Amino acid sequence: MLDQIPFWLVAMFIGITLATYIGLLMSLMFGGERAQRRLHVVALVVLAWLIFQSALSLNRWYMDREAMPPHLVFPVATMLVIISLLFLTSRGRRFVDGLSPMVLTLIHVIRIPVEISLYWLAFYKQVPWSMTFYGHNFDIIFGITAPFIAYFGVYKKKLSPSIIKGWNVLGLISLLIIVVTAFGAAPSPMQAWSFDQPNYAVLHFPFTWLPSFIVPIVLFAHLKAILRNS
Repeated sequence: MLDQIPFWLVAMFIGITLATYIGLLMSLMFGGERAQRRLHVVALVVLAWLIFQSALSLNRWYMDREAMPPHLVFPVATMLVIISLLFLTSRGRRFVDGLSPMVLTLIHVIRIPVEISLYWLAFYKQVPWSMTFYGHNFDIIFGITAPFIAYFGVYKKKLSPSIIKGWNVLGLISLLIIVVTAFGAAPSPMQAWSFDQPNYAVLHFPFTWLPSFIVPIVLFAHLKAILRNS
């Protein structure tokens, strides 16, 4: 796949992933004491996960289009289990409560370059247009408005908790729509649409980091904010 798209797009997505990784670590760095103590552990664990996902994709493991369930389910399910444990266990909730809400709101800005990269991937026929802002993807709106919510809502506290919660709920719905769209378009026995231009990109390095890391981090940030403002 890498020979079908320009190197700058590959490099851009690696940079997007790195920015998300740094944003996650900053949410610990500027969080409470408990979160700060876990900074090095989280940094190493997440880095190991990214390297592991890179190895799987570079070894073409995700390209088995006949696997049932599709191999793409593995990283998504793993991250969902981890996120669930963080919110459902007392130790996990204490850790989550210590993360910086300001940084976790600003982390949604990453959705802007993600949407730009998806546009170019669609241009090079590696994802369907339905995954871009020309289709069912409204994520760029939440990337653009994230600084406003972070400044006036989290920092200045001039927005009511219901407005902040509403923004996060809408952002979460937008995220779920694109996840369903992307999964249904991925080449597998469960593919349901976009047969003329499937979602090839997520089967290849470095774009496997989108479902295995970037999307779960955005999901986690929304869930923390929604529960915090409940």
